[in-house]
Amino acid sequence: MKLRSSSFVIFGIFVIFCQNFVKADHVTARNKKFEEIFENVKSQTLAQVQADAAIEVIYRLIPEAAHNFNVTINVLLPDNSFSVYKDSNSSIVYITASSGVAACHGFYHYIKYYCGCQVAWEGSQVNLPENLPDVDISVTSPSQFVYFQNVCTWSYSYTWWTFDNWRRHIDWIALHGITLTLAPFQEEIWTQIYQSFGIHQEEIDDHFAGPAFLAWQRMGNLRGWGGPLSNNFKNKSSNLQKHVIKSLRDLGISVALPAFAGHVPVAFRRIFPNASLTPAQKWNKFPEENCCPLFLDPTDPLYGIVGEKFLKAVIKNYGTDHIYFADPFNEMHPRYADASYLGNSSAAIYDTMRRVDPHAVWLLQGWMFLDVLFWKNHLIEAFLTSVPQGRILVLDLQSEQFPQYERTNSYYGQPFIWCMLHNFGGTLGMHGSADIVYNRILETRNDPNMTMVGVGITPEGINQNHVMYEYALEMAWSSDTYEPEQWFHHYAITRYGENYPEATRAWELLLKSVYSYRGLEKIRGKYTISRRPSVKLTPWTWYNVSYVDEALSLLLQMPHTIKESATQLYYHDLVDLTRQFLQNRADQLYLAIMEAYHDRDLERVSQYKTTFLTLLTDLDKILRTSNRFLLGTWLASAKRWGQNKLEKEMYEFNARNQITLWGPNGQIVDYANKQWSGVVADYFYKRWKMFFSEMESALQNNEDLDDRKTKGKIFKWVEEPFNLDRKFYPFKKDGNTVEIAQQIFSRYIRMGHLPEVQIRHHAHTDPSLEESPTLYARNMGSDQMPQVPQTRTTAPKRRRLS
Repeated sequence: MKLRSSSFVIFGIFVIFCQNFVKADHVTARNKKFEEIFENVKSQTLAQVQADAAIEVIYRLIPEAAHNFNVTINVLLPDNSFSVYKDSNSSIVYITASSGVAACHGFYHYIKYYCGCQVAWEGSQVNLPENLPDVDISVTSPSQFVYFQNVCTWSYSYTWWTFDNWRRHIDWIALHGITLTLAPFQEEIWTQIYQSFGIHQEEIDDHFAGPAFLAWQRMGNLRGWGGPLSNNFKNKSSNLQKHVIKSLRDLGISVALPAFAGHVPVAFRRIFPNASLTPAQKWNKFPEENCCPLFLDPTDPLYGIVGEKFLKAVIKNYGTDHIYFADPFNEMHPRYADASYLGNSSAAIYDTMRRVDPHAVWLLQGWMFLDVLFWKNHLIEAFLTSVPQGRILVLDLQSEQFPQYERTNSYYGQPFIWCMLHNFGGTLGMHGSADIVYNRILETRNDPNMTMVGVGITPEGINQNHVMYEYALEMAWSSDTYEPEQWFHHYAITRYGENYPEATRAWELLLKSVYSYRGLEKIRGKYTISRRPSVKLTPWTWYNVSYVDEALSLLLQMPHTIKESATQLYYHDLVDLTRQFLQNRADQLYLAIMEAYHDRDLERVSQYKTTFLTLLTDLDKILRTSNRFLLGTWLASAKRWGQNKLEKEMYEFNARNQITLWGPNGQIVDYANKQWSGVVADYFYKRWKMFFSEMESALQNNEDLDDRKTKGKIFKWVEEPFNLDRKFYPFKKDGNTVEIAQQIFSRYIRMGHLPEVQIRHHAHTDPSLEESPTLYARNMGSDQMPQVPQTRTTAPKRRRLS
């Protein structure tokens, strides 16, 4: 009997061993298949071209020391790998890499970890030692792809860029080792295609949105708002994109190009009355003239005709890396909640790409799957598995907060990229989830059942919280364990060029506070100072605000010792941290005002109101000391794209509307707000001043403040006029950052009598209880304004702009 039991145990162990062996064999075969498919997505740029491009990146950063670096590209090396070598017998640092971008990242790794340098969006701290240190390292990234961008980034951050802006940004992309990005401009091609189908120019003008809103027009969310789009803008943007794509490809960086997602002008119904065309669902209550373009069903034969014609033109204009993005159902429901229909739809979308390019890979943003009320698991499975395995690459768009790879069993076998989204609308405000980024990337990468093939960053807007993006990209390249505490400590050293105890302690406090978010509540950059005033706001935080106070105090102790190479980054951080400090105080002042209001204490309301408005004035003053926080820079760059007075005015309206009302009637008000000098003084300040005036009047008359009526007045007398105004704002900084920051800190640090803002340690909401997702400018909060339909901001008169 005992022998028989032992036999069963041995047999059981043997079965488990066989199962694990078969599973491991399956994983190996799957990964090999992915590698074979993605081999076509790799850059085909000649090795010498990539080496030359990498040397140019190095030269632009360190022109006087670039001769000390030698770059060799060996395409036979493992993908995304580099080695850096220097010994004491030579002054030359030798970099050998699999691609130009890998070489650039190897160079950055060396100057960061061996020379104490840093390159960020907001500036650089590069102070190489006279004798470059010896080194002998080799690194191979565990990621097949290191991805960057969100389709919205082009509207929120890049809209008004010239190639000078792009040149610096592409260098940053290369230094941080990004191997895949996208280039979405397509309107000049669509103009030709629409005209070839017989659509009139006026109908095309009614379809295209203005430059600041193109991302949402492309996804079928709106049409025409902020337009029409001039031939001047289309031609300049197309030429700019060609230049950008070439510069990226010269470095070995792959570029995803747009494919047809099904969204077409309403005029398609006139040309094709029998086609399967349905209006897109109304998005964020946009009015009829700006909503609901048509969606051409992917199963209709016409879809293939249009899609093939478009993709052929895209490839002719921009070449190809065999990867194409298309998002047919962004924040809108498919026609039917039926597995067969959705499977046929995805198969048709992919097949349209395949007929043009047999090596095509479809890059899909997985954001739509967060709408769990529609996208049940069986529907997701049907949609994804109807495309051959490996031919669809999913961006798990917000893995740090709402990962979908777990509930979809790793996207039912399709490869995906783990992405940190982090930012919505390009808003400011220090926040991040460093621990989550660290733990989830490691856990997912080490799980053999996961089809994760890379790491990416997908912010809607850049130029904020650079530390979080550099950290995520570091995790993309490293097999080592960069624990947040260790990494943030080193980040502070490289940022200021020396191991200042005040700096390392300040960043330790920031890691423990603003960068320690672990909840599920959605942070949308809508803090008290930047929101439309109301008696219904509920300020909250996830950290001890005294940590921010102490961090600012520590940075203020450093200005007389800071290295010259670090002043640019130091002054930026001082402005940003002072801004955060005031943002926190404003939350407390609002609570004090509301307490006084509910106590019917007019005197206290007036006292705190004065302090609140003074705070906004001080906020504008500190922001004015940095070119990075000026409204004038944004407006000037928009107007530079205009060819004539009318076009300049239209682009200025686009720029103002996007960061304030976001729509004709505040459809997505404050979603993309900016804490910039100019916005604070002439928009936030004036709104709050009017709100407090209404509050004082209500108390004097022994009445309750009418929130709805007050919002209407704010819209009419502040928000709409700001959108239509043409006031000039400076685009050069003014004032002494250190002196003003010190004055502000002294003025507001001793306010212990104010109410404490509620700390939600494990703040969360269940996304399945929401009506719909809230990305890409979707924010249906209490401060939306459907209650003022009688007034609507009107864009500059729509005229043909050639």
